[in-house]
Amino acid sequence: MKRNWIFIAIAAFSLMSGCTLSETAEDSASRLSHTVMQEEQTVTGTVTYVVDGDTFDVKLSNGEEERVRMTLVDTPETKHPRLGVQPFGQEAAAYTKEKLSNKEVLLELDVQERDQYGRLLAYVWLQDELVNEKLINKGLARMAVFPPNTKYVDRFTAVQQKAQQEGNGIWSIENYVTDRGYNSEAAEKRPAARESDCQIKGNISSSGEKIYHVPGGQSYEQTKPEQIFCTREEAERAGFRAAKR
Repeated sequence: MKRNWIFIAIAAFSLMSGCTLSETAEDSASRLSHTVMQEEQTVTGTVTYVVDGDTFDVKLSNGEEERVRMTLVDTPETKHPRLGVQPFGQEAAAYTKEKLSNKEVLLELDVQERDQYGRLLAYVWLQDELVNEKLINKGLARMAVFPPNTKYVDRFTAVQQKAQQEGNGIWSIENYVTDRGYNSEAAEKRPAARESDCQIKGNISSSGEKIYHVPGGQSYEQTKPEQIFCTREEAERAGFRAAKR
């Protein structure tokens, strides 16, 4: 009788602790490991088509095709039926297209996997580069926070503040960026650049590389320009890159 009571006590303790008598510590660890893996979901695939600056199609490694919307960023519109093409929308789309077309990417998911349109929400990694972050850094996207997908909010906030201080891209137009998107009317009111404001020198090296130099740069004074640009964005649209010094 005493042995029966001992067996009953052990069984009761096992039930209270959430384990069965047949489950070992190794089984419990395996179950926990599986849970952790589910919490950090990533999938790989190849980009097949770029819709605009923050949206593209990808063929996953399992053969399925998905439309992906980059998490925590919003680029200006290029194909909106009412808003049309917004300033820096084409630049953002061109950047994403050049960066991702036919490239294999790693898609990192957050808490909410899809948006209301069924698109996969993801942080997009190209090797060690986080493309969402690059768009913000270049002034081609603003942060758009929709909880619960907030994993990189602090990191992106710091990058956006720097882009804003430097007046990159979308931040070069006063009152253009809003909490809800972009104010196209503010863009229409910006003054046109005067010819005297156009001081960026575009030079083509002997190897055919297109490089632009801004006032104050190490090689600016001695550079003989093939083209003159009013803004960095204009130079980059023409295929020039910034001088390293």
